Amino acid sequence: MRKKKEIIKITDAPALEEEVTEQIIYIPEIETSSAIHVGNRSYQQDRVYVSKGAKLRANETLRFFATVCDGMGGMTDGGKASEIAVSLLKKRFEEIKTLRSVDIPAFFDSVMKEADEAISQVPKENGRGSGTTMVSVIVEDNRFWWASAGDSRIYYLHSGQMKQLTRDHNYDMVLKQRIETGEMSHDEYEMQKQKEALVSFLGIGNLRIKDISDMPVLLQEGDIIMLCSDGICKTLDDDEIARTLLDQSVKDKAKTLVEKAVTKNTSTQDNTSVAIINYKSTPIAG
Repeated sequence: MRKKKEIIKITDAPALEEEVTEQIIYIPEIETSSAIHVGNRSYQQDRVYVSKGAKLRANETLRFFATVCDGMGGMTDGGKASEIAVSLLKKRFEEIKTLRSVDIPAFFDSVMKEADEAISQVPKENGRGSGTTMVSVIVEDNRFWWASAGDSRIYYLHSGQMKQLTRDHNYDMVLKQRIETGEMSHDEYEMQKQKEALVSFLGIGNLRIKDISDMPVLLQEGDIIMLCSDGICKTLDDDEIARTLLDQSVKDKAKTLVEKAVTKNTSTQDNTSVAIINYKSTPIAG
């Protein structure tokens, strides 16, 4: 009797009468990592959180959560705003983490409004107000949804190609929309200043501009989701980010990206945060 090894992804394949088949079953797995650095600033206003990775189990829905918030408004106020946002997001996620069914876009809409209101009501020490950007992802089994307010970003690397999922909610976005509708010429656009000024963030009050994915994105083997504050994307270009995501191990991806940004910009580097979600399959013998 001869022995044959066959790689399959199901467990009910019939064994051949004259052969013994060793089955290799692939179990989906989520791996995560994160890193944060103050840059050359004297205070840290970024906050980052990502769920611990785990293998997905049959007949059980598993959800994972990641968020990056970049506070603004002063030494104390900015950090306070991002801390409120992350704490509230984590708390609300824990409430829906193990539910059988969740409307995730509706969840994001609700919790973003709640965080916006909570931050806007906090007394501001500097009198100018404060707030925080927010990017968040919820992975449910082999698919994910995302949400954004501000100019922190979410990148999605699939089949070796990286795509930015989020828009930067700044004045530049508004100006480009005016060009598209014919309200402004390119020459008028070039004359505008303060294009990076944010037009949306948590704490602005009565949050109107926010992006939430309506449909989930399906994950495949080797896909990577990266959330980051602008300390990354204002220092490293997309090619540098993509190469690092492809070349480094999961546990080193976030750390290496932050180190590259801080090393590259030694004079004006902002707070820098990264959260990584990696989707893979682990083979086990059946």
